[in-house]
Amino acid sequence: MSEWKSIDTAPLDGTPIQARIPGNGEDNIICWDSDAVEGPDGPCGAWIFASEQEPPDCWTDGYCWEINEDGVRSMHPTHWKEAA
Repeated sequence: MSEWKSIDTAPLDGTPIQARIPGNGEDNIICWDSDAVEGPDGPCGAWIFASEQEPPDCWTDGYCWEINEDGVRSMHPTHWKEAA
């Protein structure tokens, strides 16, 4: 079984990973979407759920932003390992 690693080392190529999200457990299957939204400086990436799971309430439409649509900081994943 793979060990938990810092989210800073997670793949950013769209590969699904298992993630630890504070307040949302350790069974989250997410991936990085590098083209999540077009910003003023080009595409902006975000963590999204890669499977049918319930995201934390602080994520907007299943996307993890710095600040959600209600002006609340999104809870970011902290650790990852290969998805089972």
